[in-house]
Amino acid sequence: MFNQQISAPNPFLADIACLRENARALMANPPSRNPVRTAIALLQTVLTAEIACVMRYTMISVSPDGLRNEWIGAEFQEQANDERRHMALAAARIEQLGGTPDFTPTQLQTNAPLPPTDFAVRVRENLAAERAVIEHYHELIAFLAPHDPATCAILTDITRDEEDHTSDMEDLLVSYTH
Repeated sequence: MFNQQISAPNPFLADIACLRENARALMANPPSRNPVRTAIALLQTVLTAEIACVMRYTMISVSPDGLRNEWIGAEFQEQANDERRHMALAAARIEQLGGTPDFTPTQLQTNAPLPPTDFAVRVRENLAAERAVIEHYHELIAFLAPHDPATCAILTDITRDEEDHTSDMEDLLVSYTH
């Protein structure tokens, strides 16, 4: 299911773009006429996106920037914890629908070590990926709304947190660059 054809200097954004591409393909051509099976496949893209976020934010929280600056480390650890909660919500919904969550997406570029870079660059990469995640979840909500209000409620809750993360990162970026 996971088609890794996008290559970009921002591996986090490339992962999210690939997930969105795969989800759009599923929505355009569902794997079956069974909306539950389609919802499970789409929720797997959510779970994978959240796994990418957990890995990325945890790595940043213990990176040299996160270790040198307690505020940066704490902020990214808090965001990683939120993303873990999102993973649990997506996985629980997949199970409620009769699926099996895949917690081992091996194709993620996000799991590569963080290259040395300016912290502001890293935050800008995160912002781009978070905004793409938010757009992805809005697309999923619109698609699932007629058939699966319970999943839409979960995605709406997660989206609110993701919007808060973008706001927090914008604040971090302003504070860090001044």
